[in-house]
Amino acid sequence: MDNIRALVIIPAKMDSTRVKNKNLRIIAGQTLLEHSLDYAMKSKYTIDIIVTSESIKVADIVHAYRHNNILDVYSHMVGIDNKALHIVRRDKEYMGEREVADVYVNVIQNDIYDPNQHSGIKENGSILTEDLKNVTHIVGVQPDHPDRTQDLDSLLEYAVENKYDDLFTIDKKGTRNGSVRIMKKEFVESGEISRRVGSFVDNCTNVHSEQDLIDAEANIQIRKRAKELRENEGE
Repeated sequence: MDNIRALVIIPAKMDSTRVKNKNLRIIAGQTLLEHSLDYAMKSKYTIDIIVTSESIKVADIVHAYRHNNILDVYSHMVGIDNKALHIVRRDKEYMGEREVADVYVNVIQNDIYDPNQHSGIKENGSILTEDLKNVTHIVGVQPDHPDRTQDLDSLLEYAVENKYDDLFTIDKKGTRNGSVRIMKKEFVESGEISRRVGSFVDNCTNVHSEQDLIDAEANIQIRKRAKELRENEGE
């Protein structure tokens, strides 16, 4: 797994209508944004983190976090010296209810600084194309899921082991959430990632063994019996 190199994008806009200033709300002593930064920083596979926002307040938190944490807290834990933390401006057309997948694509396609094509650093960022060359996966981490139960390294390893092009988390009801989305870099670079992906829990048997066949048959019989009981009660 040593060849995994992740670039984490944290979308942190401030125009939430249901919970005002949601990403800057404080729980357990930190803003939701800082919880997501901690989550990304603790990954040994993360080499770059990009926060995208229209807010000066978010930018201030990112700068303070970089100053207070990168060298002081984490350098002895996971070799954080090799990581970079950036803040880029989120364009107006990517605000509101715009698909977050579009935000990820826009960051990779438009917020990467190519010294061969520009005379100076872009106004809204200084992420170098050289950094992107080493990246294998783009990871979306939305701040409004601060109590994550799965660490990022385990998810990255799971995605690679199963050769997934795209992996996203779901909640206990089977509904896709924005906790983590892991995508192969080439699909984000090209813009060829799914925008509207759904999921739904179907707690059925995936048959890989003789025991699975037995279990599947038992489940069918249980449901059949339950249906018969309901029909008898209705008579």
